[in-house]
Amino acid sequence: MAAAGGAGPPTAQDVARALSLVLWKVQELEATIASYDPSHSDLLEERLVQYEGLLSSTRDMLRQRSVGSTEEERRNTLEERKLPEELVRALDDGVNPDEYLREAFKACRRDNQISKGKAEALQLLFSNLLTDAADVLPNEAAEYRRLLGL
Repeated sequence: MAAAGGAGPPTAQDVARALSLVLWKVQELEATIASYDPSHSDLLEERLVQYEGLLSSTRDMLRQRSVGSTEEERRNTLEERKLPEELVRALDDGVNPDEYLREAFKACRRDNQISKGKAEALQLLFSNLLTDAADVLPNEAAEYRRLLGL
């Protein structure tokens, strides 16, 4: 799977081949599980071990590739980037990515407006409390305003 003789980082073809093998192993596992019979537990265990080995070698290959690549190449990978779980679930459910993005922006804007309203309410509360304090304790309120620079 790796580059010939382990010299240099793996190529994109090596990575594509490794990913194809992983996907093929997933299909084998799905078929084994779909027709599972307790007498075939050894076969299932063997395929799970093979799957884990393929995942491990593919992960190592991707790490080698990122170590030997330039900054420009690394920027175009998913290395150290996190995808929101909601996005992955939505894509798995067949949701259009553009629709997901539109809904995410709407939710962010809604949450931002809620936060803005709370901040304005707190500012109004602070102003009202300071006004009430000035009526009851004018000297202390003046000192407090001076300390705050109001």
